[in-house]
Amino acid sequence: MLLAGTLLSFTFAPYNIGFAFSFLLMLGFYVDISQLSPKNGAIAGWLFGLGYFGLGVSWVYHSIYLFGGATVPLAAAVTLLFVLVMTVFPALCAWAFLTLKPVLPWSVRALVFASLWTLLELARGKIMGGFPWIILGYSQTESFVGSLAPLIGVYGISFFVAFLLPFLADYALVHRRHKQRNALYGVALFGLFCVVISLFGLNKVEFSTPKNTALQVRLVQANIPQSMKFTQAMLQESLQQYTQMSQAGLDSVASKVDLIIWPETAIPTYFDRVEQALAPFNQSMALQNIDVLAGGFYRDGDAVYNSVMQLGGEQALYQKRHLVPFGEYMPFRFLLDFMAAFVQIPMSDLSSGSGPHKPLMIGSEAIGLSICYEDVFGEEMRALLPDATLLVNVSNDAWFGESAAPHQHQQKAQMRAREFSRPMLRVTNTGISSVIDYRGKVVHTIAHNTKGVIDATVVPREGLTLYAKTGNWPVFLLSIFILFFALTNFLKQRR
Repeated sequence: MLLAGTLLSFTFAPYNIGFAFSFLLMLGFYVDISQLSPKNGAIAGWLFGLGYFGLGVSWVYHSIYLFGGATVPLAAAVTLLFVLVMTVFPALCAWAFLTLKPVLPWSVRALVFASLWTLLELARGKIMGGFPWIILGYSQTESFVGSLAPLIGVYGISFFVAFLLPFLADYALVHRRHKQRNALYGVALFGLFCVVISLFGLNKVEFSTPKNTALQVRLVQANIPQSMKFTQAMLQESLQQYTQMSQAGLDSVASKVDLIIWPETAIPTYFDRVEQALAPFNQSMALQNIDVLAGGFYRDGDAVYNSVMQLGGEQALYQKRHLVPFGEYMPFRFLLDFMAAFVQIPMSDLSSGSGPHKPLMIGSEAIGLSICYEDVFGEEMRALLPDATLLVNVSNDAWFGESAAPHQHQQKAQMRAREFSRPMLRVTNTGISSVIDYRGKVVHTIAHNTKGVIDATVVPREGLTLYAKTGNWPVFLLSIFILFFALTNFLKQRR
């Protein structure tokens, strides 16, 4: 089980060992626990989760030790505690499934298993602000199975992956001694073939329409090390790097640049502190009719917000709404405030933006903005649709060091592009910055720990996908209905 869980983490970026492996590993998990008691199944699920999260979210250590200033023992202890909390979810899935299994008809066992897995993933995305990382559906981000994203989203894909092969395995097991087993196996294989063909066909369906306009954008990745980023000595050099890279070679770009985007906290201080320093640059951009979006900090009285601001023009402002626990605010502060003495994270006591989540109007385009962690919450980003014709995420993935996290984060942005059928622009401090098309394909990129710019033409798109209309409600309600059926049978049997 430990090995199977570890291998499952390799189905996500940056490893991407193959879309079929997640199906096979979930089948292996299902088959292996099916013969166990609920207690032993919970232990097996815990081991599966230990491998799954132990490798999949090991980057937490980098954030706490390398850049949080914690000691090695403290960083290791916090990371281990975090992983152990995550292992509760697969352990609970196995225990609940095996408790219900004896009263379930074979035909619904896989449905109950998939429902439990998906409901627990949904719960993981809500508890304490949510941690929807390495959700099973992300293993299909770049596969033809990902064509389901505009219809049912990443959690719906999780349900599909957890259900398909376990159902076929139960079908084969029940009918293995049937007189017509060859015909029945043929029906099952034909059904699987039809599913695959349908998914390939779905991949060709257009869920949005291009606008008649195009934007020429420049994404700037200055690659300023996290250890230096928030020092006073580096502030002036940071501003110089971003302004110089923004202006370099503008005359040589094929089309006039319309929009320049800097990453999260590219300005590692309050916006009002750098107004005079940036005034010549802003004037130059205004004369060329170029808009600039930059990440930094906005203060309003005692409240400080992680924000993105339009440096010129209307100075439109977006304030981050979904903050990162422990990184941007301290949950249960009355209990955990002592940790602040051991972990030093700059600007880690922020306020969250409020009010309706609306796109930022830059010129004639509605830009759907998200900052860092926010783009992993597809349900929340639905509020930007249908108005937003282009999605933009600015991030600072330098916190994760040389780990898998920057690659995993980009994978989530790709899934959001597929779910909403919108192009996505990702701009990060140290990588990975990228231009992602409306089908989730990375078309331009700047590698991790590399300094550079991307000049690209992006065509905004209009229209609503089914997922944008319904969100996670269909898969949630389906899973609840299936689980209600299973619990009803279980209670009847107990009586």
